[in-house]
Amino acid sequence: MKTKLVQHVFVSVLAVVCGVRCADAAPDLILDLTTAGSEGWVNDALYQTSDLRSAGTGVIDAFVRIIKGNQDTVQGYNTDWRPLEFDENNSPQHTRNLPLAFVPIVYKADVPYYEFLLDINQKGAEGKDDDPDWNLSLDELQIAVWGSGDLIGYSNIFESLTNPIRYDLDGAPDGNTRIILNAKLNSGSGQGDMFAYIPWSLFPADPTGQYVYLYSLFGEPGGSPNNDGYEEWAVQTEGGLPPIPAPGAILLCSIGAGLVGWLRRRKTLA
Repeated sequence: MKTKLVQHVFVSVLAVVCGVRCADAAPDLILDLTTAGSEGWVNDALYQTSDLRSAGTGVIDAFVRIIKGNQDTVQGYNTDWRPLEFDENNSPQHTRNLPLAFVPIVYKADVPYYEFLLDINQKGAEGKDDDPDWNLSLDELQIAVWGSGDLIGYSNIFESLTNPIRYDLDGAPDGNTRIILNAKLNSGSGQGDMFAYIPWSLFPADPTGQYVYLYSLFGEPGGSPNNDGYEEWAVQTEGGLPPIPAPGAILLCSIGAGLVGWLRRRKTLA
């Protein structure tokens, strides 16, 4: 199924308002994942709708849960530090450190990607699958890697000059991006709604002693607001720890990822 992409000519402008990182300008790119089987690329990362319905112990491992009533805009990131900074659930069972070695590696066209799973919750009209209230916008996604799992402070973790973030949904070349999701496609807490496949080549080749920090923001003004439940990021764990690409494959994987991205963009521009 082809993904709907809506291009805008507005320039992305970031602002900090009342503790929430808001971008009032219209997005440069909107990725619509509100229909089953849809997918799309943003900054060389692949986003796909998920039909994963089993989320019991031994299947997925949640590492950050974002919840704050029916507040329109919610945000948060994972860490072992307490107190937490934004709208994260305080329980260490739901918000905690994530070793990079625990993140599954999935191959797409022989190119490795780290796989992350998102579960969202929204409330729409009963019997109306197309009710827009089922929709929720993912407006920001940033991923950083550090040598400790108990750091705190958004600016310290995601705006460091000495340790730049590994992936940014709003980064170049695609710019300010919004992903629209539909909770009705796989309704209910503990169900997977979207897979995010982030290029393995962006991360340290050796995951030993490395920890992933994932920040996300939902329901930004102009998008689809949060209206119910929690948003939760997890990784699949069934089948044991993921394989690590051999050191000798690092260069080939990097070249392959770059070539795939170049070919995709060339096709898009054609």
